[in-house]
Amino acid sequence: MPVRVPGFLPLSLVYVAVAGACGGGDIVDPDDPTGPPVVTSINGATQPTGPTGSTVIIEGSNFGGTQGSSQVLFSSGTGGTIPAAIASANDWTSTFIITTVPAGASSGSVVVQTPLGISVPLPFTVTQNAAFSPSTISWSVATDLPVAVSGHALAFALLGDTTVTRVVYSIGGADNGGAPVSTVHLATVGAGGALGPWTATAPLPAPVAFQAASVATPANARITATGFVYVVGGATDAAGTPGTIVYRGAVAADGSVSAWVSMTPLPVALHSAGAVIFHGDLYVAGGATTANAPSAAVYRSRIDAAGGLGPWQAQPSLPFARAHFGFGTFGGYLYTFGGDSAVVAPHSGTAGKSIADVAFARINLRTGDLEPAGWTTGSTKLTKSVSKHTAVVAGGYVLTTAGLYNGAANGSTEQSYSQFNADGTVGSFNGATGSNTIASLVAGGNLFNHAAIGYTDAAGAFHVLVAGGDDVNTPGSRHKGVFFY
Repeated sequence: MPVRVPGFLPLSLVYVAVAGACGGGDIVDPDDPTGPPVVTSINGATQPTGPTGSTVIIEGSNFGGTQGSSQVLFSSGTGGTIPAAIASANDWTSTFIITTVPAGASSGSVVVQTPLGISVPLPFTVTQNAAFSPSTISWSVATDLPVAVSGHALAFALLGDTTVTRVVYSIGGADNGGAPVSTVHLATVGAGGALGPWTATAPLPAPVAFQAASVATPANARITATGFVYVVGGATDAAGTPGTIVYRGAVAADGSVSAWVSMTPLPVALHSAGAVIFHGDLYVAGGATTANAPSAAVYRSRIDAAGGLGPWQAQPSLPFARAHFGFGTFGGYLYTFGGDSAVVAPHSGTAGKSIADVAFARINLRTGDLEPAGWTTGSTKLTKSVSKHTAVVAGGYVLTTAGLYNGAANGSTEQSYSQFNADGTVGSFNGATGSNTIASLVAGGNLFNHAAIGYTDAAGAFHVLVAGGDDVNTPGSRHKGVFFY
């Protein structure tokens, strides 16, 4: 009897059809396959994940030059399948398919089905969408950082498959004297998003502050190891002397980091830049160069299966130079939020020339490079011109927090949020005030040079974490407070 997969042709009938259609010695046309489809990668990851509506990139062969009756099928969670929509004819080629996670899909297998058969199922984890609404946020106080710090980086990692560990990292930064530190601490995520105690793990090879950090796992990269933490650029002294350093730390199943090594250095020395991982590529944008001058440069490096970095490839530059900005990726776009376009010392409590612009660039999902058209400055702006703030992107929303205004020694006391549109633009920003702000907490403060990250708890609920930073009202007074909702 043929083996039947729900919703698919019996495999024995597929192979009979293939055998009858193939002639010996024929030249194979990639747009006219002679065998079942083969999926080699989903989202450039070995264990891909994504929420409903998120972009899915399928690479392989034998998909056929046009979609026709072929389909991408996700698990329904009840033994059936749900087809994914193909938005454009150009999104289906013989080796590349672009689609989105369909409504109703559940974690399980993803396959490509064509008239000639079904691909080998690959696992896909459907995650929960995040929705920000600062007008209803209730911030809570989490476990303090071990020491007061600013200019540090936060990163989140979801580790493991059957046994899952969720870890938040606080990396480097500057102490109360402004000197960079090399310490790295981690805290595990507990029920309801609360953090356990911070514990030290392997320190960086050298002290650094105002660096960017990102974590590669099998969920967002081609790696086969548990995970790697990448630390990119940073200031090597209190004055803001930038470095070209790129460190990589190996992550164990319990979240601990070891074996920090130096990777392919940046083409230019930078601090206060942005860095994200998308589809197995590490993108770095903007930042401050020598003498704290802002940069407009953008670079990309591909992460290989062993966690190595390829050469840095120059990408279309930002609309103009900026540092101390928010940076993120969503739906196949890179985004910058605000920043400072003037020469500003990293520890200064007064903005030089803060901006309110939101700029975005489309990623070519086939190559990983930014599209030649480059960056667009959207008509929607932040609620205020701001720098040395944070931006957390997830689930179709962005949340910005605190920072410095132009020429003022008083900073933001609120959070603001917006939703992304399908064409890459963002909607209007709405802000929170009063009891919905971090500043309203007894332990809160008007922050800048702090760090923020989005993360999920065991129930799949999304949270935002804000930690450390300088105090706007008393610059140079670092915080060790941690807040989440």
